[in-house]
Amino acid sequence: MKKQGSCLRNWRQSMRKIRPVILFVTIVTAGFLVSVRQASADSLVLDRGLPTANLNNTAGSDRSNVAWADQEPSSNPSEYWLPGDDFTLTSNATVDDIRVWIVAAGTSSSGYLPTGLSLYGGTAGGAISEISTSYTSSSTTYANGQTYQGNDGSFWNIYQVDFAVDLNVSGGQTYDFFVDQPYVCGSTDSTGACTEYFNAFLSASNEALSGSPQQGADNTFLWLDVNGGTQTVETWNSSDGSGTAGFPAGWDKNSDANVQVFATPEPGSLLLLGTGLLGLAFVAFRRAKASGLTF
Repeated sequence: MKKQGSCLRNWRQSMRKIRPVILFVTIVTAGFLVSVRQASADSLVLDRGLPTANLNNTAGSDRSNVAWADQEPSSNPSEYWLPGDDFTLTSNATVDDIRVWIVAAGTSSSGYLPTGLSLYGGTAGGAISEISTSYTSSSTTYANGQTYQGNDGSFWNIYQVDFAVDLNVSGGQTYDFFVDQPYVCGSTDSTGACTEYFNAFLSASNEALSGSPQQGADNTFLWLDVNGGTQTVETWNSSDGSGTAGFPAGWDKNSDANVQVFATPEPGSLLLLGTGLLGLAFVAFRRAKASGLTF
């Protein structure tokens, strides 16, 4: 039978040996939890945002920015077109936010607000369907503080629109997206009657002149042709009108829609990270035990 003082001494010796292991395991666990929290937050996985250089009419022939919408003679046409584009991610990800920018042109002095928007999407070559009607919008400007200037010199508000989505996108797979907006009046005649309607003006820019990262830019804009119950993805090069859409040239340069994609890593990645950290803790425990530490 051991004396009380002897037991206390042995306990103190054991604690001196176990303390480094406890500290190591605590640090590893804390690091894992912090890593999980950081990794689970939204990350910018594709950046083709607004241009930062050569903006508006003062840039002359070097102007980088533009905006595209479908113009129709009726607010409810039987065939219409949704502006859009595509993106390709480098690795598998769960996309939860697709950000675009809408130029709010219109018949009022400040333009229309981006209301009633919806986002359509699907893998390239596959079916396109509505993927979100949930979004937030906020007024914004270019990096130099300006808003969008139209061909007539008028300035129009720019709205950043973040669509909430839940998409599992595979790395290397191209994904098409399109923005839908109820048609608004674009111009009126002398009697006040509307003579043309248009949907969302989707912001776009020329890759070479944008001054900002234009990841995935290919100088090709996409349109979703909605004809009755059918939907067809069409390509368009704004500088010369080439592509399958059949539209004439609309600008002196090619353009890609501005878009940013935010995603969280797949659960498998977090599991792998946690397994590695716990493995390190287990190795430390085995080494401590081999050195004669008992519990």
